[in-house]
Amino acid sequence: MSTPAPAEDSLSRQDDLAYVMGALSEGENCSLTGMSNIGKSFLLRNLRRPEVQRRWGAPGSGSMILVYVDFNLMWEMTDQGFYEVILRGIMSEIDQVASNPQVIDRVRQAYQNLINPTSSFLVPVSFGDGLMALNPGWERRLVLLLDEFDEPWANIDRRAFLNLRALRDRYQGSLCFVTATLHPLACTRPDREIGEFCELFAHRARSLAPLKAAEALELVRQLAAQDSSDLSESDAEFLVYHADGHPGLLQASYNLVARAKPLAMGAIGREAPNYERVRSLLDSDETVRTECAKLWNDLTEPEQKAMMATVSGAESPARRELEALRQRHYLAQRDGGLVPFCRLFEGFVRRQVLARSPQRPGVRVDVEAGDVYVDGKLVPALTDLEYRMLLLLYGNLGKICDKYTIVEVVWGDSYIDQVDDARIEKLVSRLRQKLGEDPANPQYLVTVRGRGYRLSNP
Repeated sequence: MSTPAPAEDSLSRQDDLAYVMGALSEGENCSLTGMSNIGKSFLLRNLRRPEVQRRWGAPGSGSMILVYVDFNLMWEMTDQGFYEVILRGIMSEIDQVASNPQVIDRVRQAYQNLINPTSSFLVPVSFGDGLMALNPGWERRLVLLLDEFDEPWANIDRRAFLNLRALRDRYQGSLCFVTATLHPLACTRPDREIGEFCELFAHRARSLAPLKAAEALELVRQLAAQDSSDLSESDAEFLVYHADGHPGLLQASYNLVARAKPLAMGAIGREAPNYERVRSLLDSDETVRTECAKLWNDLTEPEQKAMMATVSGAESPARRELEALRQRHYLAQRDGGLVPFCRLFEGFVRRQVLARSPQRPGVRVDVEAGDVYVDGKLVPALTDLEYRMLLLLYGNLGKICDKYTIVEVVWGDSYIDQVDDARIEKLVSRLRQKLGEDPANPQYLVTVRGRGYRLSNP
């Protein structure tokens, strides 16, 4: 999920930019880690902006050239694919990296040899030749910004990384690396043989935190400006309150609110925005749930258990996992204790607690698997509309969901004038049947006459 580029006078993550530029100005490498969609790619791209280098670079830092390498663009997960995408990135900036025509020709020839090798042995050799060819005309420090580095780091043969280490040793401060991954390199791949590459980042590692409140508000304002939206300041503050400073969740939340505002935020006769309804929509929104699921799936099983223990209070979280979650910014200090870093994710974790207690009476939804349990028993598969309806009710357990919210979430806002009460009642009837409810005396999915429907658990 992409986020808009900020205005030149409102750069976000200034502390992070200063940290990385400080390392590069001293000829050091840097490792960046952070949760999914927290803004690692955005930060790497911002490093290339001239105003960033002027503002935070040391004297002479203008003599560096930063090459952005996106490993999502690898043709195949092989050593050749790994070397190719790096050299391709250098080729895209070759006129800035070198000015000598002969040097440029040698680099281009090395690239051709790499993609059309006569033997596998020549693949790393051609890559090395490409960098070595730059040496006579190396006019500026070369910085490789290695984005989406997780998959190649986990799967490519260790020799490729030892080769990068050898090149760094050869060129010293003239060649620097910045990696962006979900987890620290040494944690993801603790091979002793590959430790030499990890050593390059031992003194310059940074975990990206969510955006500060002011930065998060500015991001929401930029999204609204791009859409020419009439989002109010209170709307923006509401989004930041629930999504905190997570760019992915902020954008997903903004997209829903911008789309649903005429319905959910006062266009049906209310004088003030109905933020309770908006929160219901956010908890049930597929994109928001997907963002939360990404964050959840990036945790180890012990970390997931620690997160659930934090929100449930049923047991004390393991200290080791608690500290790891704090360092990775999944947990934040709020309301006098450690809690999930944002309220949307906290709601997701609470629903995971319920879903993983299938033996308890009541309705449980495993959002990841798409399974539904009633009193510990798996129910028959639900249709798409039935599942959307249940997710809405489950996300607002114990609360009444009115007709407008149901239509918006289940059918979409364009159907608000087409779906009548009878159509909703038929859907509720089918859902009750799947849940094994007594139509005359439903236990869990209850009709609140004149107001809507409510899902209640014991």
